[in-house]
Amino acid sequence: MLKELIDYIKEYEGDNDLGDYLDTRYIRLTEQHHDQIAGAMSEGELVPRKASSCPAERFFLHFNETILFINKLTEEPSAIYDVEMIQKEEDSEDLIFVSFALDDDYVPHYKNRQVSGKTADENLQQSTMLGVMPILIGFMIAISE
Repeated sequence: MLKELIDYIKEYEGDNDLGDYLDTRYIRLTEQHHDQIAGAMSEGELVPRKASSCPAERFFLHFNETILFINKLTEEPSAIYDVEMIQKEEDSEDLIFVSFALDDDYVPHYKNRQVSGKTADENLQQSTMLGVMPILIGFMIAISE
């Protein structure tokens, strides 16, 4: 899935030279880590912070059947991070690709892309995006200073 995500980024974020991102961290959350973050978010154990307080410039976050590329280099004026996402659909080998930006309050802003041969159902893309937000937010708050 990582290769497919990188190909997607190259296709739709062509001006981003991925070779410049050799310092990008790849973080894979185990089920236990995933559950800890989800629990901490639902219990209010993580103190909310702005996205801009997250020290990470860019990283891959892999959990379950999802990989996110989170990048602080964005051209969106109100965005703090751009996110490119790939997720394997449940009970299928199909891949869902989603692009969105995060503002300072972690509000996702969906980027509509006409993706030939890939997920074209905008409702599915948006619901997939919203489904990963609690873990993404929890992880980013947890690594913030």
